[in-house]
Amino acid sequence: MKKISSLLLMLCIGIVSVYAQKDQSFKGSFEDCKALAQKENKLILIDMYFVGCMPCAEMDKRVLPDPSVQQEIQQNYILYKTDVMKELDGKKLARKYGASGFPTYVILNKEGKAILTESGFFGVNRFVPLLQKAVQLEAAKDYLAFDTNLDREYPAAYSERFIKTGVNHPFSELEGYLDQQKDLFNEQAFLANSVTNFPKYNLWAYNNLPKLIELYGGSLLMNKINNVAKAKSKQYGAAQQLDSLEALISYIRPVYNDKLWPVFLPHFVADYYSSSKDAKTYLALIDKHTLYPKWEERSNALGQVIIDQKSNKALLKALLAEYEDQNSKGPLDFTDQYKLTLLYTYLGDFKKADKAVEQFLTGDFTNPYYKIKKEEALAMQAAIKRKDAGGFEAKDLKRTLGFSMD
Repeated sequence: MKKISSLLLMLCIGIVSVYAQKDQSFKGSFEDCKALAQKENKLILIDMYFVGCMPCAEMDKRVLPDPSVQQEIQQNYILYKTDVMKELDGKKLARKYGASGFPTYVILNKEGKAILTESGFFGVNRFVPLLQKAVQLEAAKDYLAFDTNLDREYPAAYSERFIKTGVNHPFSELEGYLDQQKDLFNEQAFLANSVTNFPKYNLWAYNNLPKLIELYGGSLLMNKINNVAKAKSKQYGAAQQLDSLEALISYIRPVYNDKLWPVFLPHFVADYYSSSKDAKTYLALIDKHTLYPKWEERSNALGQVIIDQKSNKALLKALLAEYEDQNSKGPLDFTDQYKLTLLYTYLGDFKKADKAVEQFLTGDFTNPYYKIKKEEALAMQAAIKRKDAGGFEAKDLKRTLGFSMD
């Protein structure tokens, strides 16, 4: 009986706890939320979400209930959660701050002045510092340039993205709108530009990046800067301009938060290599910027290098040492076994290549992700037996990497 009573007590506590977690946000209009923030002298944490958003649900489940997050919110914030699909306040706030990914977080002071904006999943170890940073920025009176008016007029093609009227306004309208603007730094023009991909306005944003970050933060600039940085990385690679690539990396770094920078930087460096084919520099950049801290990530990046550099014996020997070291630790992954076979083949060690491909042929060829058929592996084996390193089509096989929002 005591066990049953204890279990019921635990269930009740659990229910109360869950209710408390769900009930921590302000219930009411956004204007009422601002009034309460002024009364209690607290910041406003706006959490924009929609039903079906997985990162939003994970934040609600794993992050917002965390005691350290709860403590920070209770001490310094009024939490305002709003559905951008169902609630008018949510739609207006999404339009006001150009919400491009969800959840979107906007932190305002009690008067409604914007302090910072961010989007996406934040683990507890990143969310608490974000909340603390906003408190520090408020103390320094360091605000973004957004005004406090949710009812401004915006270009129809921009506004329709957030508040549907049923009227079709293609994004192409925004190019004409931007062409007519005398001040592209004003809020409406900036927001309209943020959702476009017109090359001349991408380049304008890139050329004015420091000022735009100061005015509006970096999160809304990311898509535009990605496009420019990709093109410039390839351009610098073709011209072997390593200094220009390094300058680009430093220049765009403030656009990205600490979670997203390690995601995008490897792509820019890989784009440089794809045009330069300078493997020595590529490997040096990988090490300098710690692009691939895990072996499986590094190996995925090395596949195309092995194929490109099949005549570069010194480089192939260095890479072979890495794969042999991994092999000494245990059986290789399917894709790594293939790369080991390639290395032996290109180095002319057909005896070891034959053993390596024999081991590779015992692998599972049913996974469509690998994009290689067993017949192709058998053709590779036949070429190795003929000592013909060019007698098969090499594949850039990559292993499937796990995904974590953290």
